[in-house]
Amino acid sequence: MPVPQMLGYNVHTAEEKAALLTAVGVGSTEDLFSQIPKSIRLRRPLAIPGPFSEWELERHFESLAASNATTRTHLSFLGGGAYDHYIPAVVPALAGRGEFLTAYTPYQPEMSQGLLRVLHDFQVLMGRLLGLPAVNCSVYDGATAMAEMAWMACLIKDRRQVAVAASIWPDYRRVLETYLRGREVSLIELPADAGTGQLDHAAVERILAAQPCAALIFQTPNRFGVLEAVTRSCTQAHAAGALANVNVNPLLLGVARSPGECGADIVCAEAQPLGLPLSAGGPYLGAVATHADYAGYLPGRIVGELPDIKGEPALALIAEEREQHVSRDRATSHICSNQALLALRVVIHLSTLGEQGFREVARLATAKAHALEQRLTGIDGVSRVHHGPFFNEFLLRLPCPAHQLLQRLEMRGILGGIDLARLDPAIQDQLLVAVTERHSKADLERMATAMEASLGELA
Repeated sequence: MPVPQMLGYNVHTAEEKAALLTAVGVGSTEDLFSQIPKSIRLRRPLAIPGPFSEWELERHFESLAASNATTRTHLSFLGGGAYDHYIPAVVPALAGRGEFLTAYTPYQPEMSQGLLRVLHDFQVLMGRLLGLPAVNCSVYDGATAMAEMAWMACLIKDRRQVAVAASIWPDYRRVLETYLRGREVSLIELPADAGTGQLDHAAVERILAAQPCAALIFQTPNRFGVLEAVTRSCTQAHAAGALANVNVNPLLLGVARSPGECGADIVCAEAQPLGLPLSAGGPYLGAVATHADYAGYLPGRIVGELPDIKGEPALALIAEEREQHVSRDRATSHICSNQALLALRVVIHLSTLGEQGFREVARLATAKAHALEQRLTGIDGVSRVHHGPFFNEFLLRLPCPAHQLLQRLEMRGILGGIDLARLDPAIQDQLLVAVTERHSKADLERMATAMEASLGELA
């Protein structure tokens, strides 16, 4: 029996197409594209198969997807700012309810108390984590959050110069440059210490003393996986009359003091580790927190509690200093949408874990990362690049080019980490390895055994 076909269709009839062509003043579809040079136009039909039935099409795409190497088909030690953490089933189950399927702040808040409650809870939870009381409803991701907090510092200090650690993620640096270039803000780079991988504090003191800056901006853990000396760096910034701006992996705060407790003035974070899947790079979620005195400089929106007309407690958007609501030159940010749906996932995720569960996830990631680091650096020719403290990620120096080792590991079903040559082409022999609570003891031993065997083959 022949398989029934679900034929493709075009919603426009031949008569409608003719009317459209007449309206724009051409005689045929070919004439419509006559301005495109023939040398770059395809002169044959696309080489695609004929129409599939629905289940044939599903099977076809499943076969294509099966050729991909993913964190589900391979044992993965990828990190670099996006981490494969376990997400409880309740998170997508609740976040997928129709009441919440929006990325937008409600434009009629009096009709959206439920969504405003979610955003308010997000602000409260992130404030507790980051250690500062004033938090915005969210921005696009950690990189845009860093750029927003840099501009906040420029407005607060009325300066157009910021000092930025060279050890932040390169993609964060590019976003920072893009945001600040049009605002005529210059970036001064602060070097890292070659031994620890942390900020070179002697150079920081010297540079900040010579060039007044609005802020000292750094990241912990940094691009090397190394934890910065947050209190010391904040003290140096304040001594130079600058604000201390810190970007942090929020999961770190399950085992470490918050940047706010360490003296930071503005803190931002990428919330991907808090209930957001990898999703091939996004969408993700950024948060910015600061002191109450600086709350008026926060980008985007803030949800607050107010009495309604009956005197009952209610929620409202108490700040919307963006270009749709105020004149463009007075807007704190030109980001048009927050990430409300992702903020909901964070709220559900953190509420599900609870404080004890959150700390346990962070503790497991720390312990397993240190166990794997000890095992791998016991392999002949493998060592850590820096000796500064680390959390869930560490940078290794290899006895061969990293890409060669990664190819061997992938043949063994392992995504072994990030070749640092992707971040800096001049570096060929360094590998960034990330560990999460999802890795079992057997996973760690499999990675170590596979690396040892692969390096033996390459020797």
